[in-house]
Amino acid sequence: MSDFSQQVAIVTGGGSGIGLAFTTLLHSKGCSVVIGDLALTEDAKKLVECAAGKVVFKQTDVTNWKQLAELFSFTETKLGAPDIVCPGAGIFEPKWSSFWNDTEENSYKTIDINITHPTKATRLAIRSMIRAKKGGTIVHISSIGGQTTRLSVPIYCATKAYINHFVRAFAGLDDEQGIRVLGVAPGLVRSPLWFKENPDKLKSVGENDLWIEPSEIAEVLLECCEKNSQWTAGTIVEASGQGRRREVKVFNDEGPPGIGRSAGANMSLEDDVLAMLKEERARKY
Repeated sequence: MSDFSQQVAIVTGGGSGIGLAFTTLLHSKGCSVVIGDLALTEDAKKLVECAAGKVVFKQTDVTNWKQLAELFSFTETKLGAPDIVCPGAGIFEPKWSSFWNDTEENSYKTIDINITHPTKATRLAIRSMIRAKKGGTIVHISSIGGQTTRLSVPIYCATKAYINHFVRAFAGLDDEQGIRVLGVAPGLVRSPLWFKENPDKLKSVGENDLWIEPSEIAEVLLECCEKNSQWTAGTIVEASGQGRRREVKVFNDEGPPGIGRSAGANMSLEDDVLAMLKEERARKY
């Protein structure tokens, strides 16, 4: 079991959901944590208030590279270079950044947040650790959606598939620099991503789907940060609920199990897309 009491972590998206659960767990282990997020939930505010400087909030728009870089420089100045970085901020292709809703004018925020942000954060993390002459762990949050496809959320699934391959590219960095890059791919997590930010998507959840608590995913993230972790660098760890974990293989992977997944169970959102396209085709232009 690793001693996290002298370690420093950066968690983007730490103001709610899985990010908050991971921040809370790290704090309970004595780790100092900087949360980079747009805002804090009430629970996150209470944690910061009670943590006596061990959990610090730095307001950050992760799509803004200047602010993302400032998050790292702020952490280095206040607490030191990070030992753990979790680029956990992410969105579930909401209506305001959806392939189908045509609301974006210049770019898809789903891509900016789910791909560009963790990519840049990884570079900043590696640079910070190397300059401090130390190793560390960069742990990403993927999804079982990265192994499947949904017509209703094509960008989201593609962004998580990207994370899987991006993480694997850094497998050799551990031996060379002592920096481990891993990813955790959760199933259906009971978080604001569903209930607050995308309640319209709840109808896609089947009655046989089981919700996973954010705290369970936080435990898997922590496992990845252990000094002698069973999970090696470059690994994607699928966490499908009820304590189940497995490595997602690059080739000939069997895919996610039934527990903790919703893909294929309920196609109501796909039906909505097809109905929209039918109306679009019938429209006179």
